[in-house]
Amino acid sequence: MPRAPKLYRVSSPLPNAFAMGSPEDSTICVTDGLLQLLDGRELVGVLAHEVGHIANRDLWIMGLADMMSRLVSIASWLVQFLLLLNLPLIFAGAVYVPWHIVALLIFAPTLMALVQLGLSRTREYDADRAAAELTGDPEGLMRALSKLERRVGRFWEEIFLPGRRIPEPSLLRTHPSTESRIARLRELTALATPQYPTIAGMSYKPRLPSFLPPKFRRHGVYW
Repeated sequence: MPRAPKLYRVSSPLPNAFAMGSPEDSTICVTDGLLQLLDGRELVGVLAHEVGHIANRDLWIMGLADMMSRLVSIASWLVQFLLLLNLPLIFAGAVYVPWHIVALLIFAPTLMALVQLGLSRTREYDADRAAAELTGDPEGLMRALSKLERRVGRFWEEIFLPGRRIPEPSLLRTHPSTESRIARLRELTALATPQYPTIAGMSYKPRLPSFLPPKFRRHGVYW
C-alpha cells in the first residue's frame, strides 16, 4: 500500500471496525466497544482484516456492484412503468410484448441483490486470508471473531429466542457465518509462521482515554 491508513476512534459501545477509501487514501475506524472487548493480539487481527479490504480494493468493488444494482433497479422500474402505460394497447393486441424479457427485468433487481451479497461474502473470506498472511497469526483473528459472535451476533437471538438460533438463510447474509470463517482460518493455522514474534504474545488491553459516553445534548444533538 502506498501509505498507512489513518486510524480513528469512534465513541460507540457497539463492537465494530470498518474501513473507507482506497489504498492511496484510506481510513480505518474502531469503536470503543471493540477496544474494550478485544485484547492486543485479537485487535491486530481485526485491523489486518480491514487493511486486507483496503489493499484488495474491496470498497471500490462493492461500490461498483452497488452502482450496477441501482442501475438495474432503475431499469426495472422503468420497464414496469412503460408496461403499465401500454396496458390498453397490449389488451387491444396492438403491441407485442416479449414477456420473458419483461419477467427477467422485473426479477433482475432481486438477482443483482443476491449477486451483491455473494460478492460481499467472498470479499470477507479474502480479507480474512489477507489478514492471516499479513500477521502470520490466524489464531488472533479467530479469537476476535469468536468474541464478536458471542457479543454481537447472538445478542438479539438470546432476547427473542433463548437457546435457539434464528434460521437466517445464508444467501441473505452480507458476511459469511462465523463458523465457516473460523474453519477456513484454522486451515491456515498449520501453515502460518508469525512474521513478528511479538504479535502472538500480545495480551494487553488498550488503555482508553477517559471520556463522557455519547448522549443527547442540547438542541437534540447526539455526541
